[in-house]
Amino acid sequence: MSKLQDLPLGEVQLSRRRVLLSGAVIVAGGLITSALPRLAFADSSKNFIPFMQISRLLVNHKLDDAVGQRMLALLELEQPDLMTNLNHLLAIANANKAQIVEDFFPAIPEGALQQLAHKIIFGWYTGCLEPKRSAKAFAFEQALTWHTTMDTITIPSYGISGPNNWQRTNTPVLPVPQF
Repeated sequence: MSKLQDLPLGEVQLSRRRVLLSGAVIVAGGLITSALPRLAFADSSKNFIPFMQISRLLVNHKLDDAVGQRMLALLELEQPDLMTNLNHLLAIANANKAQIVEDFFPAIPEGALQQLAHKIIFGWYTGCLEPKRSAKAFAFEQALTWHTTMDTITIPSYGISGPNNWQRTNTPVLPVPQF
């Protein structure tokens, strides 16, 4: 008979080696699970790097890569010539040695390239690509519209402290300051 069968019911003998091995398996599983969203976008990574380069030139804020991946996926569905236009925008930015949007935006010709630049800026600020009710949203809490006024305005939500802040205590309204 094995050792486990000899033990009374409910008692399990754990060795230090088994505990360490179990912990390593759990940690490895967590690391793999956290990497899965990045692996899902591995095929579009060749488009992702230029997209984020032009996004960071067009929008002077810290941009979230996960939001960028979702926006890029929607743009790729919408615009079949997206990579060509992104490469043109990057070429214009490089020709003007751009560090910020003001360095190269006036050089972007009117038409498809300028519309794409406006759409990328609009997307980062609003979390969708067009101002229609039927527009697909790819970001809400991470939309830059809220980040510029975060110190004074809460993001619209059913929780007064903002989305995903259900446990945070609300700021008291009283006493009202006297002027």
